[in-house]
Amino acid sequence: MHGKIRKAFEDPSFRDPDWRAFIEDIEETGELAPRDWPRFRAGLKQVERRHEGQVPPAALRRYLAKMTFMCAAHWGQTPRIVRGALRAYLKHPVDTRMYSYTAAEYWQWAFKVSPADLPAAEAMLAEVREYLPSLDDHERRNTEGLLAFLERQRG
Repeated sequence: MHGKIRKAFEDPSFRDPDWRAFIEDIEETGELAPRDWPRFRAGLKQVERRHEGQVPPAALRRYLAKMTFMCAAHWGQTPRIVRGALRAYLKHPVDTRMYSYTAAEYWQWAFKVSPADLPAAEAMLAEVREYLPSLDDHERRNTEGLLAFLERQRG
C-alpha cells in the first residue's frame, strides 16, 4: 500500500455491546463539535476514560482520532487543529476506503477554510488515484464517485 495507507485492523462488531455503547457515547459527544470545540475535546477524553478496558485499545484510539479529525474538518476548525487531528489519525492503520474519505474531507476543508493546505490535500488525493486500479469493482466505483464529486466542487 502507498504512503500513509496501511493494512487496517477490523473494528469490533456492532453486535458487541461494549463497542456499541462506545460508539453511541461518541456520537452524543459529537453533537458538541459545531457549538463548543473545547467541550467536545474534553467530552472525547471522558468517553475514552469511560470505555478504556471495555473495548480494544487500538480500535478505541483510532476511532477517537477519526472522530476528532472528521469533526474538526467538517466544522471548519483552524488549520492548527485540523492538521494536528489529521496527523494523529494517520498514525493509526487506515484502509483505502477510510483514507479516501479522509483525503476528501481534508480537501473540502482546505478548499473552504485553508487554501494553504490544498497542496497537501491534493497530494493525498493523488495517492487515492494511484491505488484505484488495485481496488475491487465496487470500491473503485465508489472512490471514483467520491473523486468526481470533489471535481464538481472545485468547479
